[in-house]
Order: sequence, then C-alpha cells, then structure tokens
Amino acid sequence: MRLRLVLVHCLILAALSGCARGLVITDGTGGQATPEGLRDIEISGVITQATANRVLDQLNAATGPTVRLHLDSPGGDVSAALQIHERLRTGDWTVTTSVADTAQCMSSCTLIFTAGDHRLAGPRSRFRFHAPLYVGRLPLPGPVVDLIEAMARRGIANTYAGVSPEFARHLADPAIRALHSRRGLALSGAQLAQRGDRFVTGLVEPDPVGTGAPVPLNRPLPVRY
Repeated sequence: MRLRLVLVHCLILAALSGCARGLVITDGTGGQATPEGLRDIEISGVITQATANRVLDQLNAATGPTVRLHLDSPGGDVSAALQIHERLRTGDWTVTTSVADTAQCMSSCTLIFTAGDHRLAGPRSRFRFHAPLYVGRLPLPGPVVDLIEAMARRGIANTYAGVSPEFARHLADPAIRALHSRRGLALSGAQLAQRGDRFVTGLVEPDPVGTGAPVPLNRPLPVRY
C-alpha cells in the first residue's frame, strides 16, 4: 500500500516544482564504493529530474550495505525528490541522510532527508517546509491548480508521516502556516531535534578530526540562532 501511494504521488507531482534552475550533484566517492561498502553521495543545488536520474544511477551501482547522502539544497522538483526517496526506502541499504551545520535542506530536499534510517543535522543547519507550487508548462484553471496542489500537499504530509507522524500533523495544520503557506516554516537542525518527534534522529557538530559523529540529543549544545 505504501509503495502504491508513493507512486501515485509521483504521478500527481510530476508537474510540481519549487524552482527550476540548474543543479550540482557529485558522488563523494567518485562513483566507487569505499572498501567498507559505503556509498557516499552529495546532492547540492536545485533538485531536478536530472538530479534524480544521476542519483538513481549511483544507487543502482551501489553494492555495499550502507548509503550516506550529504544534502545542501534549496529544493526543487517534488516528483524528482520523491523518486530518490522511494529508491532509498525500497533498497537493501542502511541509509543515512545528513545536513551539515553550514548547509540547508529546503522544500523538496526535506523529502529526500526523510528517506534516511538515520537523519542527522548540524545544530545551525537550515530547513524549510512550505506549500507546493504548481509550475507546469500547461496553463490550468484555478480550481484545477488548487486540486493538484491540495493532492500534492497530502502526499508530502504522508511522506513526512512515514518517519514522524506527530511532526507531519504539525506541518499539515493550517494554523501553523507550513504546508499551507508559500513562505512556510523555517527551523534549524537544533530546533527540529529539540522537538523530540524524531524527524531529526541525531545532531552533528563540527569537530577537529572531521568525523561528523552524531551527538546525543540530550547533550547541551552551544547553539546560536
């Protein structure tokens, strides 16, 4: 049932996008798995269908048991993000999604973030959740656009609910003005972790040796907003 729902959402959202500029995407291991079987993939810049195609190629080439995605994106095509999300969720890997302390994960990027079994964020990393926007090439009547956006909003909320039902309900509440607002809701990694609903499962802070080790959520952190 979950797979069917996501595939339906992908069809509905094919014309939806947060923005439509270029992309930068690199594989942190140069296209090769490490000796430990870790596949490192970096996604930065605007998410497009080309992003999804390249990431899916990298995932199809992954032979190890673990995949780690480093995210730094302002968002982009919702359908493309859901394609990456679904491939990560249906693979046989242990997936870690990570947003560094200096990075951002906005809009559709957050859908990829939810695909992680471990979802790590720097305390000062930036997240934004907002209403989907129809930007299809075909002009449609207002009521049809409203219907498409409403269905997309429901699909996005269901994706969030897969990892944190409480947070998904919070974002879907019209009074919160998150998924019902173009401007949306901006939160830091620390704020997401402090909510306690496990949308973020661990905090990562810069360290001298660059290990990026998860920090326990109950550990006091020197966070500035």
